[in-house]
Amino acid sequence: MKRILVLLAGMIAAAFFVAPAFATDPGYIEICKASGSPAVTGTFSFLVNDEISVTANAGECTAPIAVTGSEATVEETNFTDTHGFSTNDYTAVSAISTSQPGAPNAALLKSSLADRTATVAVAGGDESTATIVTFTNVLVSGYVEICKSQVTGAGLDGQSFSYTIQGAMGFAGTANVLVGACSNPIYAPAGHVNITEGGPSAFVTSIATMPSDRLLASDLTAGTSTVAVNAAASGAVSGESIVTYTNNSAQLKICKIAGDETLIGSRYSFTANGAPFSVTAGADPGHCVLAGRYRAGTSVTVTEAPSAGQAVDSISIAPSSRTFVSGGSDFLGRSATLTLGPGETVVTYTNILATPGLLKICKAGAGTGLATFTVSGPRGTAPGITTGSDTVMVPVGGCALAPQSYPYAGIQTITETPMAGFMVSGITVADSDRLVAGSVNLAGGSVGAYIGSGVTVATFTNAVGTAPVVTPPVVTPPATGGTPPAAPAAPAAVKASTSSSASATAVGAPTAAKAAKRASVAKVQIVSQKSGRYVVVRVSGAAKTARIKVTLLGKNSKVMKVAFRTVQTNRAAKVTNLKLGPSVRSVRVAIA
Repeated sequence: MKRILVLLAGMIAAAFFVAPAFATDPGYIEICKASGSPAVTGTFSFLVNDEISVTANAGECTAPIAVTGSEATVEETNFTDTHGFSTNDYTAVSAISTSQPGAPNAALLKSSLADRTATVAVAGGDESTATIVTFTNVLVSGYVEICKSQVTGAGLDGQSFSYTIQGAMGFAGTANVLVGACSNPIYAPAGHVNITEGGPSAFVTSIATMPSDRLLASDLTAGTSTVAVNAAASGAVSGESIVTYTNNSAQLKICKIAGDETLIGSRYSFTANGAPFSVTAGADPGHCVLAGRYRAGTSVTVTEAPSAGQAVDSISIAPSSRTFVSGGSDFLGRSATLTLGPGETVVTYTNILATPGLLKICKAGAGTGLATFTVSGPRGTAPGITTGSDTVMVPVGGCALAPQSYPYAGIQTITETPMAGFMVSGITVADSDRLVAGSVNLAGGSVGAYIGSGVTVATFTNAVGTAPVVTPPVVTPPATGGTPPAAPAAPAAVKASTSSSASATAVGAPTAAKAAKRASVAKVQIVSQKSGRYVVVRVSGAAKTARIKVTLLGKNSKVMKVAFRTVQTNRAAKVTNLKLGPSVRSVRVAIA
């Protein structure tokens, strides 16, 4: 009995000392991510012993990971980034290796590059004896191609569309594709790419791929697609993904409503981004013209040319969900700037008759007497606008209204007849927006002014002109017994002739040699008014008055009448009591 107890005690002691041979102290592993060629970047994820998940960036390692047992399994799992790109799609494991303890790969028990797995030996101990397992990955790429098509009749021939391509690992590419053509094959990370049609917002009617299962997602409104990219060796394009974008165009229509029935049938001129169009006004809802096809999203400015005697009453756009920014004026042309949406966009202008405006001409600066102006431009009431001219006499230092009102938004050209000894030094138009840009001509004494509502004021300012320097002729004394040289002939009398506007400007300054010391004729003009035709002259001289000889000439310069009158000097003066009949063609004036 004693022997049995001793034996049992020995067996228990043996069991106590053998048990540690079946257990291993806890050990450590580290996982590193290396990049092969083509290189990879980004974050990669791993699963250890089917229960521990860790991540490591390319070129980095994890911290030591505590594991139990003499072996550990490591699997590289699929990591999807915030843009939806997955590492299993665009990378491949090209090598798996281990180090520490022992020689390189001594701890690598088995591995599968295709399955992205490895089984490694784990040495017991602390972090200093950790087994390091390194997964090396390479980039995997494939081909994608972008083609551009259009709906029949869309009118997009010759246009180029731009695309951006986004792929894994920060890949970014661009392509410009002509309608009816395709891009070159684009080598991008495998898995998928996101493609966006750029430029003006796309009016995409369809997106398709070949093979058809390569289209993973699409958004026609945004012009985007997600296209699968199969892995392929460089140069192997036969398995590429081809994506085709088909676009329609946006139609612009310009319509014209006659806000007054008298304007029905009138023609109006428009431009759309500079291209000209003509529309006939009709009763509400008006008449329309197709004003071109554009890419949807294109910004277009529609401008109506000004119409004398009219104003733009309103501009509208349809569909009502679309908007425009108005600009310009009735003087320069009313404009609407809009962004074309898919389908048709309709812009409608409505015109009405506008109240005529007045023109006031003022004369400031040096000089005295009356200044003469000619006003030329539109006359009458829309739509029966004609052209005509008026003569306006304006006292220096004062103002005068033109004899009639003029069509709203019409341009009147105002020209001052030159005043001897003076020049036009400044011209202004008020309000300032009524000045026709670039029309101020000081040398010619003219300006263009838009007629607005109320009164438009044009002010001419004179300054004293510089008299030309006259060099007296050199007279050579005759030889003894010779004939003295003849005296210079006196200049001819100033002559004024009629024109289509019943006015003319002096062409000379006549005086006899003796009279030249007293006075000279500076200007002669025939002026027509409702009361008849008469002569206006300007005589320069030291005396307050001068006596002149007025000769009325008919056809072929035939003298019809000679009259003598006394006029005030140094100012524009009407020759009184001298009626010009219709047969008078011109007038000659000289100092009597």
